[in-house]
Amino acid sequence: MPECINHPGKDGVYRCARCRKYFCPVCVELIGDKAYCYECLKEIVKESRENIKKSLTLRVGVSSIVALMIALVSLHNSVPALMYVYSNSSGMYEPFSNALVINAFSFVMGLAFLFLSIGLATTAKWTYNYGMVISAVNFIVELLKILNSRGGIELILSNPQSDATAFFIIMVVGSLLLFIAILGSRKELLGW
Repeated sequence: MPECINHPGKDGVYRCARCRKYFCPVCVELIGDKAYCYECLKEIVKESRENIKKSLTLRVGVSSIVALMIALVSLHNSVPALMYVYSNSSGMYEPFSNALVINAFSFVMGLAFLFLSIGLATTAKWTYNYGMVISAVNFIVELLKILNSRGGIELILSNPQSDATAFFIIMVVGSLLLFIAILGSRKELLGW
């Protein structure tokens, strides 16, 4: 029988499933029906931590891109409010419309998501709570806007290639996915 690598003179009863060297019962850890030496276990743990960090980094990177897309769409929807402010500041008076309130909200949310996108890209700690709050608020507000609009969901479902459908997917589904991704990235955003 082969000898233990670490303890010469002792029988190497177990063979490490990874490095294939022989060890005595003191030098291995049994996991299921396999034996692993402690050096190989350290390597396995190190590799799994690196894989987890890579997957979390990818998730946070994708979240940053989704937040940027939401920001761009929100800022695009705020153009009428910005045009109203510009025309009134340049001396051409335009009457106020209630639709401008929604456009102003889109401007604020666009800036908030732009700020979140930058924070996620740098994995700043504040992005965890901040991101969950603004993505949840945006999801609820945009869903309510669609449900209260004329035609609402039926219009989106009947014409899947319309601008309204793209807007729905980016603003509502994107906010929901962003919320889930940020929630799942808690360890990376708040620290290990």
